[in-house]
Order: sequence, then structure tokens, then C-alpha cells
Amino acid sequence: MTGLSPRPVAILALAALGLAGCSGTRTLLTSASAHAQSLPQSPSSVRAANARYSHPLYPNETPELRALIVKYATLYDVPVELVQRQIVRESTHRPWVRNGPYYGLMQILPATARSMGFRGQPSDLLDAETNLKYAVKYLRGAWIVSGGDIDAAVMWYARGYYYEAKRLGLLEETGLR
Repeated sequence: MTGLSPRPVAILALAALGLAGCSGTRTLLTSASAHAQSLPQSPSSVRAANARYSHPLYPNETPELRALIVKYATLYDVPVELVQRQIVRESTHRPWVRNGPYYGLMQILPATARSMGFRGQPSDLLDAETNLKYAVKYLRGAWIVSGGDIDAAVMWYARGYYYEAKRLGLLEETGLR
């Protein structure tokens, strides 16, 4: 048998990670952002993908809720797949869910919803359509900042993307200004 045994390979891999860390997290994030910015972001291609979306209903998802999800994903030019992923992560399609200060399907903060134009009471965000109207609008900003990368958009939605949008000159496009 030829080649390296697993132990030296593991040591080499750890050494490579250590060297990669020397270049700095900011450099890695900058190059990741630059790569993400090069990805295609055609609203018409997102709309076409949304029109073809045919995943079976998730547990707790109704046909009416699916129609609302597709409506707001298409309105804000984000993939239905991204909205669904965020909803499964946050509430498993249960609009009435509250966790501390977070409300509804997409577990949005009332202050964040207000920054997207919401003017109601926090409990109004427990309505599926109201929650989707403002949370998907906010998710759109995460989608833009991510450069079209669904994994990165999920991360930016959870983390908040104001400073990244500011750094990239995207405050107006994301609706944060």
C-alpha cells in the first residue's frame, strides 16, 4: 500500500488550517464576499425558479401558506428555497411561534420589521402574511449581501447584515437606508 497514513495527513491538514488562519479572517471574508459578488443575480431567473418550485409540503405547511411564501419570495426576488429554509430553521412553518423577542414564521424582531416598514403591534407579526411581508423583505437584503449564496444569506439573516451592507455600499439596495 502506498501513500501517507491517516495520522500524517491529519497533521498536515491541521498545519494548513493554521497557515490559512495567519492570513486573517478579514482577508478570508473579503475574498469570500468578492467571490459571492461575482455570482449571477438575475431577478428573472429567481422568478423562473420560484415558478417551478414544486417541493412537497413540509410538516405544518398548508397550501395557503405555501402560496403566501411563493408570493413574497417572488415579490422580493429571493428563491422560495431560501425562504423555506429560513422558515424551517426558525419555526417549522408555525406562524404562532414566539421565542423571547422574536415573532412568527421567520422569527423577526419587531424593531427589524419596523425598519422594513412595519407599523403594527408586535403580536401582529404572528400573522403569517404580515410576518412574511416584512421578514422576506429583510431576507432580501441578506440575499443581496450574500451575492446569491443561500448558505451565506441564512447566516446574514441570523447575524444581521447592516455593517456588511455598509461596507459593500449596499445600504440603499438592501432597504436599510
